[in-house]
Amino acid sequence: MSVGFDKEIYSDDHISLRANFTGIVDNETTHETLKMTLFAINKHTGQPVFNTTLSFETIRDLYTHLNSISIIRDAESNKSARFIESSEEIQNLLSQLESLGAKALGPILKKITGSEKVTELLQNLTDIELDSLSAAYKHQTYKQELENLEKLLELEETGNIVKELPKNENLLKYAAKQPEKVFQNWIEQNIWVFGVEYTEHYEARKIAMSSEADLLMESLDGFLDLIELKRPKLEYELLQFDKSHNCYYPSKPLSEVIGQSLFYLQKMDEYKAIIENEYKVKVLRPRVKIVAGRTKDFDEAAFEALRMLNSNMNNIQIMSYDYLLSCGRKIISNFD
Repeated sequence: MSVGFDKEIYSDDHISLRANFTGIVDNETTHETLKMTLFAINKHTGQPVFNTTLSFETIRDLYTHLNSISIIRDAESNKSARFIESSEEIQNLLSQLESLGAKALGPILKKITGSEKVTELLQNLTDIELDSLSAAYKHQTYKQELENLEKLLELEETGNIVKELPKNENLLKYAAKQPEKVFQNWIEQNIWVFGVEYTEHYEARKIAMSSEADLLMESLDGFLDLIELKRPKLEYELLQFDKSHNCYYPSKPLSEVIGQSLFYLQKMDEYKAIIENEYKVKVLRPRVKIVAGRTKDFDEAAFEALRMLNSNMNNIQIMSYDYLLSCGRKIISNFD
């Protein structure tokens, strides 16, 4: 325990509840070392009653949650306005709406002083105008998310993404302890990049699939597919070139991912009834989309080889992170 960072946060006749920060050396700490221990002791016996240790991520989530309540955030406020429980998703949406409002909705919002005027405004907006507002919001959001993905790919390529990511405030929402999880976090928050094909995702670990980065995706028609995520580096290449035969072939890491995907398809078939009951979706000829590696340096022959590989595999598609960027840019262009 750190004596200098110990604080009693609650006390009665029997119990003392305290919070203590550890991992602070010479008044400095890091994301990896900072911890907070909450513990309670019996005042009469000195015996511990309860204790738990929170990681940096959990401490930050708790801080964000408490900061969302106005009377906690603002010491001068003696009451809170009407509010709803604020999830991380809502917080992200609010921050994005604030950014949009300053540019596109500011002049309108400044003139709104009561709920009746809001209602009147919405009633008088045409469907086309509402669609335009929605398109403007999506355009800005998607564009920012693609820029974030480009930054993540740059960090992955030039350094240690896990250590460098916390230095960029715009990327903190993707922070994780493993590089694969960083990109999984981006994918989970940006299902739109696959088009309108998927409506919801589930965690594949619930059906005993070993890869932490797997995502089960529900399509618009209610069927289940799987997305297998690997790092953009993928040991630095997707394809290798056979000089003796003048052709490309899957690299060893990519071959391993393909084999892993075939195993997943087999398991999804074996556990079909369990999965359908668990997720209330249909399992019929599921597909696996492998997101891995980069293709930004591919020549025409390499692109042709990758297309031939995809066309000759049943229910498995390989797509690079550059392919995702390209898909995202095309979707954004629809809003222009």
